[in-house]
Amino acid sequence: MTSPATTPSPPPDSSPQALLAHYSQWPTRLVQLKDLTMYGTPPLSERALLDSAERTRKELLAGLARRVRPLDDQVTQHLSLPFLPATNPSLSKVHNLYSSAFFNLTTVPEVKTLEDNDHLCKVMAQMVEEHRDNIPILAKGFKESRKYLPDAVITDFLDRAIRNRISLRLMAEQHLSLSGASLTSLRPALPSSSASLSTQDPRIEPSARTPTLHSSSTIPNPSRVGVLDLALSPHDLISTCAEYVTLLCESTYGVAPTYRIEGASSALTVGSIGSHLEYIMTELLKNAFRATVEHNVPKKEEKDPDVFRFDDLPHAHMMKEDFPEVLITIGTVPGALTIRIRDRGGGVPPENVQNVFSYAFTSVPVLPDPDSDPDSPSSDMYGGTGNAGYLGGVGGAPQGGESTLQTNVGTLAGLGFGLPLSRIYAGYFGGSLDLVSMYGYGTDVYCVIRIV
Repeated sequence: MTSPATTPSPPPDSSPQALLAHYSQWPTRLVQLKDLTMYGTPPLSERALLDSAERTRKELLAGLARRVRPLDDQVTQHLSLPFLPATNPSLSKVHNLYSSAFFNLTTVPEVKTLEDNDHLCKVMAQMVEEHRDNIPILAKGFKESRKYLPDAVITDFLDRAIRNRISLRLMAEQHLSLSGASLTSLRPALPSSSASLSTQDPRIEPSARTPTLHSSSTIPNPSRVGVLDLALSPHDLISTCAEYVTLLCESTYGVAPTYRIEGASSALTVGSIGSHLEYIMTELLKNAFRATVEHNVPKKEEKDPDVFRFDDLPHAHMMKEDFPEVLITIGTVPGALTIRIRDRGGGVPPENVQNVFSYAFTSVPVLPDPDSDPDSPSSDMYGGTGNAGYLGGVGGAPQGGESTLQTNVGTLAGLGFGLPLSRIYAGYFGGSLDLVSMYGYGTDVYCVIRIV
């Protein structure tokens, strides 16, 4: 993160465009994993907390300004209809949210006191909540605008937008967490403006989780530095994700394959951001479980489609022992956690391998678009029959509005965001996510996560 001492003072002209132009020129860079430990383990001293607050304020101003301007400029120059961002409701909504967040933050003065920090935390908590659905809204907007935009433009814009979003929310959530865990020692009562993250549904993409007030994380934990867990157990986290996906798969198909975790000791702990790893593992395991079930069920003759009988489903009388297990292997090297997820779910058809990390490609069947190309790639992207990408949306009514489109992970699964978004989370601190398919047999996914 940049040093507050080297950033320029606000311009004398306080008009919206002048402020936007000024702050968008500030130097900024992606948050590094080591940056999260720069102030040490909370509770922080008052001086350290205020320094963290001011750094965060300046970085957020620069990051938000850079996010508003691309929505104004960089997309528009590629559009057949220059007014599209303003007329498309989804893109317009995201643009307005970023603009509002930026100008709200410009009202926060330089942080010099705990009261200034309270003001900043209140504004940041509001920003985190209001922006929790930005990615699915952006996805909807670009889906509606695909006929006017080349796929390369969509991919480039979304890659940068999502990385910027991860960075902004990570900075905000890190300071909110540090503040919540420090203020109890700096003053008798925790201010209502402080917020920190609580454990939430692993289906929810990390940058869509909601800050909660007065959570238990306001009690300092020696193994936590804000959102960074210095004693994270990969075995326990992956087991939790696998059990969750097992329940999800059973509620969708009536059966789920078994899984086995091997490799590093279950006692292994690392320093990492648990919510990022949790999201990645949940998405990868959903793919592996779905493909395993769909590829290994016996095929039956088609019957009257108007008459549904549970016994007609090919998996209706199968047991989990009838399916090959999903194998999860954990390893470590200096500075990195390595994970392989191996399934025997039929692999990826060769014509689809190059598309698995594309935002425009999904294995989930969707309602036909009357304007879409009837010769577009099949929905059978990842093994199986292409019938059950509903793993992201089962288990009761989702929290949100329109169908699965505003339901956190149900949304992302249905829009083909699971794999590309997981790859961005893995790569954010310098890790990677790669897929190797043996079509007709199965798929190996290799994930490298940077750790401290």
